[in-house]
Amino acid sequence: MRLSEISNYFSLAIKIILIASIFNAIYMGLWHIMSANIFLLILLFLPQILKRSYEIKLPVEFEWILLLFVISTFFLRGIQIIIAPLLFGIAMGLVGFMILLILYSTNQIRKNLWLMTVFAFTFSISLGFILELLKFYLKKILGHQLSQDIYIFSMYTMTYVFFGAFISLAMGYLYLKGYKRILYKLVRKFMDVNPSIKQRKNEIDDILELIKEGEGERTEFKSTLRVNLYTKDIDRKIEYSVLKTISSFLNSKGGILLIGVSDRGEIIGIEKDRFDNEDKFTLHLINLIKEKIGKRYLNLIDIQTFKIKDKTILKLECLKSNKPVFLKNNSGEEEFYIRAGPSSTQIHGSELIEYIEKRFKKKN
Repeated sequence: MRLSEISNYFSLAIKIILIASIFNAIYMGLWHIMSANIFLLILLFLPQILKRSYEIKLPVEFEWILLLFVISTFFLRGIQIIIAPLLFGIAMGLVGFMILLILYSTNQIRKNLWLMTVFAFTFSISLGFILELLKFYLKKILGHQLSQDIYIFSMYTMTYVFFGAFISLAMGYLYLKGYKRILYKLVRKFMDVNPSIKQRKNEIDDILELIKEGEGERTEFKSTLRVNLYTKDIDRKIEYSVLKTISSFLNSKGGILLIGVSDRGEIIGIEKDRFDNEDKFTLHLINLIKEKIGKRYLNLIDIQTFKIKDKTILKLECLKSNKPVFLKNNSGEEEFYIRAGPSSTQIHGSELIEYIEKRFKKKN
């Protein structure tokens, strides 16, 4: 039996238990338990709603994590009324980001940092408030007495939803600002099972805007990967220059390297490097990174190619590394590079020791 099939059976069983628990809580007047179980039930139905509404796939690991959480709440009844709305706020906030990501991928909206964060936050709060309204009118219909305690409990519930939404807002905001380690594995897993979302036309507009802004501390352009445009020969120094940029991004705040773009912002295209196709170009670059920097850092690097004006450019995005990254030169010696403004700078000796102490050791 497949993992996904086992997950479906568990999910169905838990949904039935939660529904029965909700009706029992209504009958017994246990509104706190009813509210918590409604939050949990919505979370369990969330994967199916997303799949049908947006024609996307969710990794089975997502549903397993959710199932394990719901099962754990059965044994933690005392804190269920806190954990359920808190997790609901986080989950709905992340769903808000996911919806805008899908709209962005289909060119229905343009990337806007504040729009995405504010929408995700208000989306979560609004759904929590709607549930509290439903609970209020359900009590009215059933003829239950409405006391001040009910109002106080609703305010506490919305407070937990608020904090959950704020947590997801902070994570999403930091991710969009470039600190991708916050949600990197979650987004990477989602993208892996939805490859169509990876390639989006609007990203070409983002790249053109990036080129227009020019090089900076977190952006650099390289005309080619290996070919000297003046001599027309393969030049290993150019390869090494590309690797210096990558290692300096990893050692600093991360950044984006565009290959096939001159330092003046002219789109040249990776075709100048004379590879048979894009895959061989990318494979050669990955092999260089493995050999000179280390394959353990590949999970911090995302590589994509794009066609712009009938020319192909490669976008390489680096995350910030938690460990020092050394680059092997052609003699086999290790060198250490950081970003200093729009360039990669080598440091060594006492300066290197001091940088590693400040940049890495305090965070480990």
